[in-house]
Amino acid sequence: MPGIVIFRRRWSVGSDDLVVPGVFLFVAHLIWVAALVAMLATTEIDRSSVWCVRQLWRHFVGYLCILVVYVVLEGMISATAMRGGILEVERRSSIKYQIYCRLGVMVFELVWLVLGCTWLVFHYDGCQVDNTTKNVMLALIISNGVMFLSVVLTGWCSYDAAGRSWVKMKKYQRSMREAESRFQYKRSGSRNRNWRQRKVMRAYQQSWNSRCKWLFCCVQGTDRNRNSFTDIARLLSDFFRDLDVVPSDVVAGLVLLRKFQKIEREAIVTQRKNDTYEFLSGVAVTSQTRFLALHDPEHYQHFQDVIHYMNFALAAYGWPMYLMTNQLGLCKLCPKLSCMCMPCLGPKDSAVIVEDNCCQCNYAALQKMVQEGDVDVVYATYHVEVGETPFFVAVDYDRQKVVISIRGTLSMKDVITDLNAESETLPLDPPREDWSGHKGMVHAALYIQEKLDNDNVLVQAFNHCAERGTQDFGLVLVGHSLGAGAAAILAIMMRQQYPDLQCFAYSPPGGLLSMPAVEYSKQFITSVVVGKDVVPRIGLHQMESLRADLINAIKRSKDPKWKTIMCSVVCCGCAHMPTSAVELGADDSNMMEYQKEKDIAREVAYHPNDSSIALTVHQPLYPPGRIIHVVRHHPKKGENKYEKKWRQVLSKNEPVYQALWANNTDFDEVLISPVMIQDHMPDTVLSALKKVMSSHEKQMKATNSHHRQNSAQSNKSSYVPNDTRL
Repeated sequence: MPGIVIFRRRWSVGSDDLVVPGVFLFVAHLIWVAALVAMLATTEIDRSSVWCVRQLWRHFVGYLCILVVYVVLEGMISATAMRGGILEVERRSSIKYQIYCRLGVMVFELVWLVLGCTWLVFHYDGCQVDNTTKNVMLALIISNGVMFLSVVLTGWCSYDAAGRSWVKMKKYQRSMREAESRFQYKRSGSRNRNWRQRKVMRAYQQSWNSRCKWLFCCVQGTDRNRNSFTDIARLLSDFFRDLDVVPSDVVAGLVLLRKFQKIEREAIVTQRKNDTYEFLSGVAVTSQTRFLALHDPEHYQHFQDVIHYMNFALAAYGWPMYLMTNQLGLCKLCPKLSCMCMPCLGPKDSAVIVEDNCCQCNYAALQKMVQEGDVDVVYATYHVEVGETPFFVAVDYDRQKVVISIRGTLSMKDVITDLNAESETLPLDPPREDWSGHKGMVHAALYIQEKLDNDNVLVQAFNHCAERGTQDFGLVLVGHSLGAGAAAILAIMMRQQYPDLQCFAYSPPGGLLSMPAVEYSKQFITSVVVGKDVVPRIGLHQMESLRADLINAIKRSKDPKWKTIMCSVVCCGCAHMPTSAVELGADDSNMMEYQKEKDIAREVAYHPNDSSIALTVHQPLYPPGRIIHVVRHHPKKGENKYEKKWRQVLSKNEPVYQALWANNTDFDEVLISPVMIQDHMPDTVLSALKKVMSSHEKQMKATNSHHRQNSAQSNKSSYVPNDTRL
């Protein structure tokens, strides 16, 4: 950090990123130097006899010289790249001249590679020299050819399309700051600076647009998709253009941020700040924390509904999720298949199936995943497009509900819908200007509402079985991830028509609804978040806070980047925390200083290294409804006797799963953790919900057993035996 400038262009690598490739090439070339020296010293080559033999010997000597120069240069590059911390760029300023020399030697290597390949083509079979020497020549050409291509590929991957414009803008900004310091050209300089910044913005937006098209090359180039690419490219360019960071800086920042978050939580618990005495899954537990009262029949039934409808959200994913969650899923699925492309026939029903594959694998998996209850599927569509998400409608006789279940992210088109994350006013009648939501998911909700209305799906569902009273059933909307966001927005849009509807949103995105819409949604939406799930903590506003925290963490680090990243993978020989992090937790003053810097970094609207660049600020959006947060509690040795017995009942290593009510603003910070992605998986969510119930049942059994033992001891102590002396 920042990106290295070579040939008057900024590249997407930093000078300290060259440690690993430099060491790798140094070792590989050093091995070849030793091998060539050993071969030339032990092998006799008659250079006076045949021309091809003389050429072979000259080629070995020439390659030895090239490799020796490589070893010297790569050793210098590696040593220079290891100097200083992430922001101490001046200590590595000489590295670009070493790279120039390294690239110059590559020209000679390319010539030598061509000559070596020519020798192999014309003289490998006919030249009178032993096979071992020929094979060494072949291995040398192949090995160095591969390394040459790897260097070229690395350069191509680190190419920054807007790098030249960036350098020009920075150069102009430096000159204008010098001019302004002399009180000259202030007004015209501001206009020219803004013009150059806009030029860089356009260059970066075009770059991100090209990357999106390349990444989503399998997606058809419709007008709607092209507009989505443009919106996403503008969003990404606005987010990243102001940061002169490279990808490895982000990795190092995440490693440092995770350690700082741990220390911050430990300090808060130690100081009992804000009445916090414990953190469960990164959430502060205080005297005001409200755990779900599962002993209450009403709350118990509501949580049973949460578990019940998670099965519907899981079923919307179709056959991929069914095979992933069932070991013998393929064998169980085959009898349900109904092939249209082959003569075989499967069981038929009256459900309307839209755009499933030829054997209707998704619908077959759907039937298997909901067959435990008394459920009839009425409608299922697997059509997917940008802003158009698959869903199904079913009649649940057990709960007397009509269920709309919306699928989460499962395709590249769904990813585009997720990335289209700017806010858009919810399409309500009458309109509410302060009610806004995630743009991509607003479009998905609109699409589902149009499908339901145009195809009369809900009319068919409520009239599906009049003799069983389906016309009086209630309406429930469920979904996971992208489906949760679309379901929550659709529930708000349909609330006027169905005032008694309910919505269960599992792992909803954090940047979903504005606060006025969130407050309204608490009447009928229940959201579920598991552990340190990253998705409910990600929105544009939260990402801006993460960006500020990453910059702050990098600024506080004094260790080199390579050491920071390596110590996160290999613990041997590394300190438990970076020096700056240890100092951070040493006393209260350092902790307060870190928190103050963190708050300032989040509030400042300008780049920390360049006040002329304004950072983008987006409207805060939050997850919907009332939020049930499933947390893990790992009982420790210092707990009371009752908790020790509870731990023995559960097992020594098994965590206790608990559920608590969380505020919508509790998820404004991304918690860096190895389980931040795993906690988002739908099967993990269902398993965690069941474990909450299992932990509650074991707790009740342990409590009842404890009370029975106390009662027995009390009765025994009060018992007076009869006098047997009579």
